[in-house]
Amino acid sequence: MKSKTLTILLFLCYVIIQTALLKAAGLHDAHIHYSQDVWSDLPVALAIDMLKQQGIERALVSATPTEGAEKLYHEAPQLVVPMLRPYKNWRHRFQWFNDPSLKNYIQQHLQRVPYQGIGEFHVFGNDALSSVVKQVIAIAQEKQLVLHAHSDYEGIVNLLNNADKVKLIWAHGGFDVPVDTIRALLVDYPELYIELSYREGIVDSQNKLTIEWYRLFTEFPDRFLLGHDTYKPSRWAELPELVDFSRSWLSQLPVDIRQAISRNNFDYLFPLNKGS
Repeated sequence: MKSKTLTILLFLCYVIIQTALLKAAGLHDAHIHYSQDVWSDLPVALAIDMLKQQGIERALVSATPTEGAEKLYHEAPQLVVPMLRPYKNWRHRFQWFNDPSLKNYIQQHLQRVPYQGIGEFHVFGNDALSSVVKQVIAIAQEKQLVLHAHSDYEGIVNLLNNADKVKLIWAHGGFDVPVDTIRALLVDYPELYIELSYREGIVDSQNKLTIEWYRLFTEFPDRFLLGHDTYKPSRWAELPELVDFSRSWLSQLPVDIRQAISRNNFDYLFPLNKGS
């Protein structure tokens, strides 16, 4: 019993120390939203301060409408990597993939700030095969933009099969898609990256990394991105707790792997001075 207690205490001390080291290193967040529903209560400067207070040194930002990403970019261009979300308003989320005017909308907005990708966008199943989605993919191919997709398994496979040589981030890693399915996709599609906000099963009931996720991270350390998904006002309020949780499980990984997930993979996809 004493030996077991000592083991637990040593593990907790290790996690605390590693979390402190990780906090000092800072994080790069691949899923931040600054949408219209927070603009009045969370001014641009305060939003940037909140990210900095949590040690988030770079962030992939999208918004509905996309002008929200532009607002944050103009405030902090070294911190914000702007993503062009193809939603003209919140209702447009449910029809953008069939909007024949979307190509012009995207091309016009790409001239406003140095957008580094398109997304996060929602598309599922065979909707990912629409002519409008294929136009978006073609734009990404032409301009070397990253795609950030919130999709189901069928939808993500449809996107991957049509997005040759385009780097594609799967938001939330499919939520609850089996780990073996993710592993197979990572093997078959070398341009696929997994973003981890809301992803189920990473830790157990004691907030310890599960064996299957530890193995997946060690097998593919260069294919995962940290994210916290501030998709509504309450998620901004919860950001300190969300970041603390991420630091906790990241601290349980070897240094090189946690640095890859928390920073380096982001920087590979979005080099600091690209587009500036």
